Amino acid sequence: MSDTLIDWVVEKLATGDTWDRLEIVGRTAQDFLVVKAKGGPEFSVAVLGVKGTIQASDVTPLFSGATKPQLVINVPSKTLWSGAAIEKIHAAGAAFGKFGDVARAARLEDPGSFRDKNMGFFINAMEQHTNVSSVSYAYDSVLNVDRLRGASLTIAVIDTYNMSAEDVRNARARVGQFDVVVKSSSYGSVTDEAVATARTMGAQALMFRELMGRLNK
Repeated sequence: MSDTLIDWVVEKLATGDTWDRLEIVGRTAQDFLVVKAKGGPEFSVAVLGVKGTIQASDVTPLFSGATKPQLVINVPSKTLWSGAAIEKIHAAGAAFGKFGDVARAARLEDPGSFRDKNMGFFINAMEQHTNVSSVSYAYDSVLNVDRLRGASLTIAVIDTYNMSAEDVRNARARVGQFDVVVKSSSYGSVTDEAVATARTMGAQALMFRELMGRLNK
């Protein structure tokens, strides 16, 4: 990680209106930022600057020393996190996220327990499904779902109000092949064009309630 990138994060945390409740306590020998919210615990934040997909090899060195981060973020925020990288971070009792997640993690008694609410909702719902044996990350917005009956499914979760054909195409370009693309919110709709575009890819575009039914088939 470069000093320029860390300095940018420090400046944003220190001067942004949204972040005025965060205090930057210092920096560790490993260049982790030590931050805290008012009345909250101090915790270490590792800053990555990966422009391609974040791999396990990018995050493993962060946890090799005596001092380990509780949160790992990447700038730019749109970079994909691989499932292997996420698994490494979670196995170390830490969290991953975007720049804006620093403040969210700071509100928790254990910042390392921070998890994205939307993906957490989908993971919990599918883990509790009677036909699902396991759920794991393929990427930060894509889940591999193993079922008791039927083949495993790759499910892409996208943040959009009315899912369009362009949303489906963008998801395919970003994360590759999937079996199902689902809206992260129960509001809005999946357009007929999105359904048709997904079908040309051998996939389905669904709302959450439809996804729960699909897991049985």
